[in-house]
Amino acid sequence: MFGRTAEPDPHPAAPPSRNSQRLRDGHRREYAARRARGSISHQDRCAGALTDIGVFGAVSYRDLAEERFGGHPHTTRRAVNTWIRKGWVQEHRATGPKGNPFKILSLTQRGVIKARKIAARRGMDPAQRIRTPRMRPAEAGHDTAIYRACRKERQRLADQGATVRRVRLDAELKSAVARASEAVRLKHGRRAADAERRRIVGELGLPLDDTGKVLYPDAQIEYEDAEGRTGRVNVEVSSGNYREPALRAKAAAGFALHANGPAAAGLLRRLGLGSDNGSWLKGPADRDPASVEL
Repeated sequence: MFGRTAEPDPHPAAPPSRNSQRLRDGHRREYAARRARGSISHQDRCAGALTDIGVFGAVSYRDLAEERFGGHPHTTRRAVNTWIRKGWVQEHRATGPKGNPFKILSLTQRGVIKARKIAARRGMDPAQRIRTPRMRPAEAGHDTAIYRACRKERQRLADQGATVRRVRLDAELKSAVARASEAVRLKHGRRAADAERRRIVGELGLPLDDTGKVLYPDAQIEYEDAEGRTGRVNVEVSSGNYREPALRAKAAAGFALHANGPAAAGLLRRLGLGSDNGSWLKGPADRDPASVEL
């Protein structure tokens, strides 16, 4: 996967209108999309999009377009080109499970600084990690599916009146547990380290399986509900090659399971876990490549 420079904005002229009333400023399709999307300003959409890229590390271009720009290609393209020119964002190309290419967006170091300021203004937890990712071409399909799964959970929480305050990915959770237990091990030995590991795991809201192994989610969403109470949702994106015992253990622990592809969706259904959360997270490489990505 390679970085890229900003592309020209493909902005075809609208066909002549038969309506005698003057159209509002902007592309007609864009105006229609704006009406459908509501009254959120373009600036707020861009702020949310940059924050998303920083929080999740790598986000599919198409997923970001659908989540933050109402699926409108020209609005998304202009925003991405602006970020690239400012040195905030890099665009990469990846290949999906079926060999279909798709685009991924990630932050530069300058983009991280900008996104951290935006996240603070948007009321996210000051400890929210904003980062540049270690790009892993072989895992790009799974990594970008985490964003789609969290989109679903974020919408579910919003429908209940809750507000997302922080998202931790699995690497951050594993690092927090390892750091805490290792620091205690060096001073007090293994038994004390194991006790500390269990303490920090409980503090982070992470379950243990029957053997005492920590069950880490792909992402953990921390939220505040309408009454001001805090909570967590552990999100897992399953693939078709997941082992049944691991899926059953995470389902029993209350994880929100999402299937990355039809094979995974079939596996969840076969295990009796095919609820709404087990629906297929249709990815950018599974859709018509000409419909959004420019």
